[in-house]
Formats: sequence, structure tokens, C-alpha cells
Amino acid sequence: MTAGPRLSVATICFDGFGDEGFVPTFELAPQLGVEYLEINAWYGRNLTPAGIEDLIGRCRVAGLRPATLQVSPFAPGPDAGDLTREVCRWMWLIEAARRLDVKVIKATGSARDTRGGLPALITLLGTIAPVAEQHDITLVLENHVGNVIEHPSDYHEIFAAVGSGALGVCLDTGHFVASGHDPAAVAADLGDRVVHIDLKDCTGPGPGQFVRFGEGVVDFDAVLAQTITPGWSGFVVVELPLVDRATVIADLQTGVQIASRHLPPQQHPPTDR
Repeated sequence: MTAGPRLSVATICFDGFGDEGFVPTFELAPQLGVEYLEINAWYGRNLTPAGIEDLIGRCRVAGLRPATLQVSPFAPGPDAGDLTREVCRWMWLIEAARRLDVKVIKATGSARDTRGGLPALITLLGTIAPVAEQHDITLVLENHVGNVIEHPSDYHEIFAAVGSGALGVCLDTGHFVASGHDPAAVAADLGDRVVHIDLKDCTGPGPGQFVRFGEGVVDFDAVLAQTITPGWSGFVVVELPLVDRATVIADLQTGVQIASRHLPPQQHPPTDR
């Protein structure tokens, strides 16, 4: 990864959760003026060789740069067959990241107490992390409310069992609030393991009601000040799930402005686009 923090925006901001073929993303994202794009590749055709080449070409035309790849959750399962299938999936995902020329793959886990729970996830990570490390790819583990990766203690257990430098934390501010945690305190607790930040606002603890920036309770400045210290190199991703396409650029600009207060001047988005 290049030195210094970088600003990115996620395709989920424009496409939402549906399979939109990234049409809204490539229509709207260039208007935001953020160069880097996190690709939420949740549908099979996005990850075929043809799908990857299509994404590369469309990013080039739109003046966007693939930054990170988010994929469906880790799903190891309780038996050897499940683990084998999941290892094979991750071998291709690492290759897909290489073809996209991205160095970060992001995923969360399955629902807590399903698919073998945290022990099965640890076994999977212990198997695939050395391969990711060999290819200079970081696997960032994203917290979600109600998930096997939800609390700081889950991360501590994972890192105690799997010592690979290829594993890092994706700190999702909204989901930590939903899980009852102060994201800034989590950032302090997990320290330099935090290599990726998802900026998302939330109304408070509970199932996760995510809202426009400034309508929730997340103290973004505290999180970013805690995390973006000298030498920190990672992506700060504006990740507001689509609310209304009629207001999406204005909605996201608020997140961009929040992030930009903590980014080096050269990382600010252009103002003439």
C-alpha cells in the first residue's frame, strides 16, 4: 500500500444492495470527485473473469480507480467439506484482487453461532492468510452487529490465534455503535490493527439503523483523530448505504467533508468536478 491515508467511496452508496450492474455507480460516482472506489462485488457475475475485466474497463472510462474489493461474508462451515469449498473461493478472490490491482479484500463474518462460529473462521483465516500475505494482499475483517465478528474481543481472539500480518481490522463506525461500542475507544484498543475505516452513521445501539451523516450519534472526528496518526496508511471509505439517488451526491459530500478534515491536503477530493 502507498504511504498515507486515502479517501474512497463504496459502490453500495450508489447501487444499494440490489444487483444494479454498477450502472448507478458509474453514472454518479464521477460527480463526487473521489478517485478511489470500493467495489462491493456480491453477485457471481461481478467476479467472473469477464466481470472483472468489465469493471476494470468501466473504471478506466469513468476516471475511477479500484481501491478495495468487498465480497460476501466468510462462510467456513462446521465440517471439512465446507472449509474446503470456502478455501477454494478465497483462492479465486485473491486472484480476482490481483487482476483488479487492489491490495485489500474486505469481508465480514456469518451470523454469530452459525457456520462453525469463531473457531471455524479462525481455522479458515489460518489457511488463507499465508496465501494473501504471499501476494501482498490484506484481508480486512469488518465488524457487523449480530455477527461472529462484532466485538473487540472477537478481534483479539482472532489475532491471538492467527499471527499473519495479512489480517487487519475494518472498523465500521456505524456497526460498532449498533453493537454498543464507542468506535473511538475501539480504535484505541485495536491500535495499529485498524487498517481500514468505514464511515457510517447510526442512531444508536440496536439492530443497526444507519442514517445520513450527522443524523446519528457517531463521533467521526474522534475516530479519525485516534486512527489517522503519522505513518498510518489505509483507506477511509465513505459508506452510506443508498438512501435516495436524488440526494446521493449531497449526502456523500457530507461524509467526504468529514473525512477530509483528517486527510493530508493532497488527499482532498477535487473541487472542480
